[in-house]
Amino acid sequence: MEVICKPVGPVQANCYIVMDNGHALVIDPGDEANRLEDVIRATGSIVDGIVLTHGHFDHIGAVDELAKAFDTQVYINPKEMEYLADPKKNASASFMGIPRLSLATTPIALKEGENTIGTFTFNAYTAPGHSIGSTILEIGDNLFTGDVLFAGSIGRTDLPSGSVSDMRDSLAYLKSLKKDYVVYPGHGPSTTLDQEKATNPYLMYSLI
Repeated sequence: MEVICKPVGPVQANCYIVMDNGHALVIDPGDEANRLEDVIRATGSIVDGIVLTHGHFDHIGAVDELAKAFDTQVYINPKEMEYLADPKKNASASFMGIPRLSLATTPIALKEGENTIGTFTFNAYTAPGHSIGSTILEIGDNLFTGDVLFAGSIGRTDLPSGSVSDMRDSLAYLKSLKKDYVVYPGHGPSTTLDQEKATNPYLMYSLI
């Protein structure tokens, strides 16, 4: 399995292209659709689906274009389906200089636990706090944490449907995991779960 990370858009949200045996999942294509399309086509991979960790504007901005370009479906936690078309919920209405974002794509609901999309089988776990349907994706030995966990930090809780108490529970869940996953966050560099347990103050000291 190979993971390509491309930070995109004004806040440099990470889009991930997960490739295995000639197939790909695209995770959080937040902006720069033409650039992402070129990168994906250069891999020669068949796109099995687009998977979203949550519905904020910086993670969904290129969804419509890529779904059409690769004739593929889009998957998101059912609690955030309506975010794609609602500028208030996807927070595009809250930031100056950001166009109000309302997507035409009709998403398919991710299931809690095991999902199969094309040739990929992976687990999806709801981890609210940053938003009500924020989702952690476990693909092999990798965790795609969206805006729940970053290297050395965590996601903000003051956007629509954010919750400090929910974030606390989601971090406790991450702390309970025994495996040392590679962590691919929604912003910033990759890390490992053991590294975050040892150095991230939000996991070490329960600061939130």
